[in-house]
Amino acid sequence: VYTYTNTDDASGNGNQGALRNLNTVDRQTAPLPYESTQNGDWDTSTTWTNGDVQYLPGTASIVDPTVTVNWNIVRTSHNITMDNSTLPAGNNENREVLGLYVDANELTVNGDNATNAGFGLTVSHYMSLTGKLDLEGESQLIQSADSDLDVIGSGELEKDQQGTADTYTYNYWSAPVGDIDIATNDYRYTVQDVMYDDTSGVNFSASGYNGSATTPITIADYWIWKFANLTNDDYSAWQHVRRTGTIYAGEGFTMKGPGTGTILTDQNYVFLGKPNNGDISLTINAGNDYLVGNPYASAIDADEFIVDNPSTTGALQFWEHWGGGSHILQEYQGGYALYNLSGGVPAPAPDPDVAQVGVGTKTPGRYVPVSQGFFVTGISAGTVNFENDQRAFVKEGTASSVFMRGNVNYSQNEDIDDRMKFRIGYRGSNTMHLQRELLLTIDENTTEGVDWAYDAKLNEDQTDDMFWMIENDKYIIQANDNANLNTVYPLGVKTSTDGISTFTINTLENVPDDVNIYLHDKDLNLFHDLRINDYEIFLNAGEYLDRFEIAFKIQAGSLGIDDENINSVDVLY
Repeated sequence: VYTYTNTDDASGNGNQGALRNLNTVDRQTAPLPYESTQNGDWDTSTTWTNGDVQYLPGTASIVDPTVTVNWNIVRTSHNITMDNSTLPAGNNENREVLGLYVDANELTVNGDNATNAGFGLTVSHYMSLTGKLDLEGESQLIQSADSDLDVIGSGELEKDQQGTADTYTYNYWSAPVGDIDIATNDYRYTVQDVMYDDTSGVNFSASGYNGSATTPITIADYWIWKFANLTNDDYSAWQHVRRTGTIYAGEGFTMKGPGTGTILTDQNYVFLGKPNNGDISLTINAGNDYLVGNPYASAIDADEFIVDNPSTTGALQFWEHWGGGSHILQEYQGGYALYNLSGGVPAPAPDPDVAQVGVGTKTPGRYVPVSQGFFVTGISAGTVNFENDQRAFVKEGTASSVFMRGNVNYSQNEDIDDRMKFRIGYRGSNTMHLQRELLLTIDENTTEGVDWAYDAKLNEDQTDDMFWMIENDKYIIQANDNANLNTVYPLGVKTSTDGISTFTINTLENVPDDVNIYLHDKDLNLFHDLRINDYEIFLNAGEYLDRFEIAFKIQAGSLGIDDENINSVDVLY
């Protein structure tokens, strides 16, 4: 503290300093922390105390204008709006501060649901929330590893996410917030406490099965269920929580739409409450399934999540509901897409649980969007762990971040995956559409045997299906480190009726044009080039576990070396 010609010790230890040979003393103008002085835009100087003489918090460095300063401490007590579109390109529209105090009023991070626009706000060390943080559109809050959060009084976060508007269609949800009326560091909630339609709480109907397009919207709470650490593949084990049942941070839940549109129409929901932060753990047992979900107000990196959870199979299952128009289970049209460290595959239509009509159109990517629920399966007793180091600012827009709802894929900021990927499709004799896609990824971290989190077992039983055979077991995704592609990859097939089965290449990723891809039919001693056309073969109903394989090189001598003159060909069908 400066007092005329002396500096007094503010710590109370009585150490006084005398000023010598100083003709003037100027008041400090660098705010510590930066403090708002009026309502306005974050990047407007008049919004901040001494903003006319100081660089604004989280803006470009004067030393290197291609990066931003990320060690500012900021305190807001006014209505402030943040737009990061003018930050250096390397920031990826994400502004980082060291500390953030939202003391009062509202800090809004601009965004738009219709155009999937939004910005990132990263807090590396500490955040205090007494006012309100509003994340519009695709805007997200990222707190780095070990970043602390204090939610004080009525402090709250608002985050939008879109699900299907259709009356009959499930989305799997999770909440990025907890109930603001529950004690600090307790992030449990009920759906009615955290879900809003714009500024009004959603109407939840306790009778009937259909929602309705009221204002605010009405949701039939009959369809709100969870599946918390219960026996694998036991449909009867679903737990009915409705609108008032307790759901814990990191748990997922199901819900159907209000009937405000079709399966291809979005319904916007607003989550409002205490933002989740830090380590979140749920107990899981071997052989049990758990419907969990992204608990944060940002995307999470599925690869990091998998690595952090060795007690699970390493495969995430995402429900996609693409049709049916009914509340009757056997008329649902949907299935579970898979993702692991090798990549993702879309859902088949399983039977006999649901109608075997259609096939999934969405392939899950590396980043799990805000509020997305998904299943994990335990392989040993342990915990399902969500951690801040899994969080990332990734907007929905391309294939790396896909919310599993009934319209187009959304994701952005996709990390480059340059591994070779072979996507092989299968169509059985009883359908006109492809029923299954298998994924083979070439990855130097894997082997020809079973690799945890890279090889994903068959997760749904179908009457007509195809699968990789690894050590006499059935898999949907597998990886191998054989960069020379010398290995053959056995396929298993089963078909329910006599007829034509079809093998095809769905897509190839990062595969050079000179890599041959053959379907080897060992019974006919035939190598068919799948790059030229599909392989079609008449099969009697049954299961074929040792007849077909994918090969990249024709085995020496398998085709013979002598030319023959063919005088006639008999075709028997």
